[in-house]
Amino acid sequence: MTHTLIDNTPVEEYHEQGIPVLVKREDRCAPKGAPPFSKIRGIMRHLGGLRDRGVTTVGYTETSISMAGWGVAWACKELGMKAVIFDPQYKDPLKLLQHHRRQWRKYNAGIEPIQAGMARVNWNISKRLLAQRYGPDAVLLPLGLPFEESIEATAQEMVRTLAHLKFTDPLSVVVNVGSGTIAAGVWKGLEQSPLPGAVVYGIMGRTGDARRKLTLIARKAKVFPDGIFSPKTQFTIVDPGWEYTDKSTAPCPFPCHPYYDRKAWQWLTENISNVPHPILFWNIGR
Repeated sequence: MTHTLIDNTPVEEYHEQGIPVLVKREDRCAPKGAPPFSKIRGIMRHLGGLRDRGVTTVGYTETSISMAGWGVAWACKELGMKAVIFDPQYKDPLKLLQHHRRQWRKYNAGIEPIQAGMARVNWNISKRLLAQRYGPDAVLLPLGLPFEESIEATAQEMVRTLAHLKFTDPLSVVVNVGSGTIAAGVWKGLEQSPLPGAVVYGIMGRTGDARRKLTLIARKAKVFPDGIFSPKTQFTIVDPGWEYTDKSTAPCPFPCHPYYDRKAWQWLTENISNVPHPILFWNIGR
């Protein structure tokens, strides 16, 4: 690996409506060339483990705005592996997707066009094509890259952050929720810290079944709010009603992804008077 991911990413202070908000800049965890989002931590660990088990080729089924394919392509180049990106063909693709396609090519990924459709259907199509064209030992990665390694890496970064900042008061943490993987790591890290009474506000960037999403995040974080173990950290899931390809245009004083984290930042600015202080905003990507 020629580039090193960055631990202890900075925490910056901003003021919103006169209220201080600490912003965890996890978008700065990756070196130049990698996508600026914290899932790259888990991607590198997971693909490194696959490589150590003899896997040489991995595939990923991309969506219209995700940086995941870029992350897979970059990580495979770093690790000496082959990436194959299954590329849905939209009639009017967003400029963001066109930028991501340039990144796939930059890192020598194989690109397999497929018809745009439901992500799960496309994943099944990709699985068949990957085996046909690249052999039965090629591995198709799961949608959204919900790796245990990403959860663990995020939890470790949360523990480091809390130790550095030395919070003594109960903390409110605001984080975007997509697949729920990073949010689960945030929750797990808070559970591992001695800080009592924290509250996580998980803001869904895509409307859906909020209760089901919360259950999924709890399972990923290995906490069970409705079971025999009651976590010390409360997790509140919020669905503001965003569609996946909706873009937040809310002003933001730091680099923040308009299709992901900025939706959570917008929620915070609209509800900051009701969020207990101190506030930590966990910025996943830009």
